[in-house]
Amino acid sequence: MKQFFLSCAALLVACVTPSNTTAKVTLTSIWGDNMVLQQQADVRFTGTAKKNSKITIKASWSDKRIMTQSDSNGRWQATLHTTSAGGPYSITFSDGEVLTLRNILLGEVWFCSGQSNMEMPVRGFKGQPVYGCQPYIVLANPHRQLRLYTVQRDWSTTPKTEGVKGQWMELSSQAVGDFSATAYFFGDLLQRSINVPVGLIHSSWSASKIEAWMSRQTLQQFSEVKLPDVNQSKFGWEAGTPTLLWNAMVNPWKGFPVRGVIWYQGEANVSNPALYKRLFPAMVQQWRTFFENKDMPIYYVQIAPYQAGGKDKLEWAWFRQCQLELMSEVPNVGMVTTTDAGSELFIHPPYKIKVGERLAYWALTKTYGRSGFLYSGPIYKSCTLKDGIVEVTFEHGQEGMIPENQEIRGFELVDASGKIHPANARIINSTAKVKVWNDSVRQPTEVRYCFRNYMQADLCNNAGLPASPFRAEIK
Repeated sequence: MKQFFLSCAALLVACVTPSNTTAKVTLTSIWGDNMVLQQQADVRFTGTAKKNSKITIKASWSDKRIMTQSDSNGRWQATLHTTSAGGPYSITFSDGEVLTLRNILLGEVWFCSGQSNMEMPVRGFKGQPVYGCQPYIVLANPHRQLRLYTVQRDWSTTPKTEGVKGQWMELSSQAVGDFSATAYFFGDLLQRSINVPVGLIHSSWSASKIEAWMSRQTLQQFSEVKLPDVNQSKFGWEAGTPTLLWNAMVNPWKGFPVRGVIWYQGEANVSNPALYKRLFPAMVQQWRTFFENKDMPIYYVQIAPYQAGGKDKLEWAWFRQCQLELMSEVPNVGMVTTTDAGSELFIHPPYKIKVGERLAYWALTKTYGRSGFLYSGPIYKSCTLKDGIVEVTFEHGQEGMIPENQEIRGFELVDASGKIHPANARIINSTAKVKVWNDSVRQPTEVRYCFRNYMQADLCNNAGLPASPFRAEIK
């Protein structure tokens, strides 16, 4: 069994007692009963105790007792190394009076963030359901090794360290129904597949922009981003204001290791995909540095089809193209496609089970090394033009694509004048290729697929995973 390692340093934090209110030792509110800690990781606890007092720390997965000392203000810090997955365990902290955290599991922890499509609960929003959710709510089992933490909405102009509003929850019908649908369906399939404890930290805010989830230090390199006055006390759109959500809803998790991040956000940034394409890599780098994991996987969701003021418009299409291109430009990320999971009239599509499970496919394959199944829908790879027919080749379609032997909806060709034409399209049977043509457009300059705000389509691979929308120049 691996040993604890301990480091001590002064840290200015205000603290909240998670359980024993009479204990002198306190911890920030990210810690508590029922939590899941990342296995085989260095976990950095911070808190307060009696001034200049020795603090004894004992975790039940080890025979070792660890000693640290608080400073003249009573502040202390200690780093514990966790062992392999298991539990339940307990941890005691004592400066003469004892604080005990109970029912702790060691396993895999994922941070789940974004805007309203991540925030949408398993039970759905009023008048906007999540299809198929009821069995998951009814069958919630507190004995399952799946634990949930929802960070309540909060904002700050400066980074907070004192914790967040929320607590670790075992499964119950109420807890599952109230939790993020995308995050829960991801964690549900992940936990059943790897059969170790899984902890999900959900931190999102409806209509939030990516800038709100980034630090002042990171955003200073973007001159077009206006940073808020740190002394400002009111904002008309907190979730759209740079740094505010990062400061209050992510920064307090410093020292709490996670395996990876799932991200469902973008609708609030559709007006400027060029800026988003620069911001997203910077955010990824920032989060990886913060969680002290330079290769931390981040799996994100391509925004779903939505009319957005007119299904013939292209704002959302251009943003999806940005998200598609980011997948090949940023290392160790993956993108879930949602061509079949949109809603023409609602920005919150009801097919969250599909979204969560597809995120889990990425994690199972790329993070946990599972194989034997497809984890991505078809992704545009290349195209060639011959005799007026464009032949499009896809990745993740090597086992064939569907539907064969019939017309494929959603393809268009662009002529030399820039005019867009509907196109015929058929799969070349038993291949990852589609032939696209329009007899009146013999020399197209672009081929497009589902390149509209909202467009119905049906191209999938053999696993039923949908192809990503795209546009490509024909050279």
